[in-house]
Amino acid sequence: MSVAHAHTDSITAEKRHPHIGATVRGVDLSQPLDGSTVEAIHALWMEHLLLVFPDQRITDEQHIAFGERFGRLEIHPSVAHRSSRNKAIYRVSNVDESGNIVPPTDTAWQYLNQSWRWHTDSSFREIPSKGSILHGIEITREGGSTLFANMYAAYDALSEAMKARIEGLWVIHAHDYILRTAPELAGKVDQGTYDDLPPVRHPLVKRHPVTGRKSLFLSPHTMVTIEGMEENAARALLDDLTTHATDAAFVYRHVWEPHDVIMWDNRCTMHSVEPFDNRTTRRIMHRVTLVGEDAPTPA
Repeated sequence: MSVAHAHTDSITAEKRHPHIGATVRGVDLSQPLDGSTVEAIHALWMEHLLLVFPDQRITDEQHIAFGERFGRLEIHPSVAHRSSRNKAIYRVSNVDESGNIVPPTDTAWQYLNQSWRWHTDSSFREIPSKGSILHGIEITREGGSTLFANMYAAYDALSEAMKARIEGLWVIHAHDYILRTAPELAGKVDQGTYDDLPPVRHPLVKRHPVTGRKSLFLSPHTMVTIEGMEENAARALLDDLTTHATDAAFVYRHVWEPHDVIMWDNRCTMHSVEPFDNRTTRRIMHRVTLVGEDAPTPA
């Protein structure tokens, strides 16, 4: 297959929000992309944090090929949500591979509900994900939009006193925290099958490896506590920072259209899904997740 040589001057980006997100046109993600096109996309990604590619009717294999131009792809620890055909595809879906809506009694359905909480993909890994690329295959019209928060802007808006207070703090993250604190999963004998992931520690304020900018690193569904801080005080601080970071001023709400592809930087964003009736409404999203290259650098 020949490589698609897109003219980089034909690639356009239009802002979707003052702080985060842009629509990118002039790129066909179903085709292999040349180096200059990849560089142009990467530059836009660093500038806007989140890119929306409308109407990209790609296969999983094309999705994977596009993702691999930006790094290695991880395999998600939740076995039930991996595609049986392509392990790099994480099925963010309440529909199984036979086309049936997963029943609410199923652990896989309950685990997926945790995407309704604010989080950063793979924050439970020693080296968290660099970025994620999500393909909207079957979308919803009532609920199911995705919210994205700019963690640079959230950090910049903090008072100088708060910045001084939190720099140098380390947060303990654990995948098991999702299972322990989620109402649907806590206390269940069968919590599903997952890869073993011990707790890790990450800086609360970190520096982006490409842009050099400081940002908050928050992921409420995996944050256990702050190292060396009394538990209640740690929880109160993390909750206050999460409330601040998810203020409407920093958040873009993406209302999905069929076959939107969204690419976001996990190193400086956080996201959540707006609840919808996933007992009766189908929603199928496929994601590839970029393996991180280095442990987060404290600011």
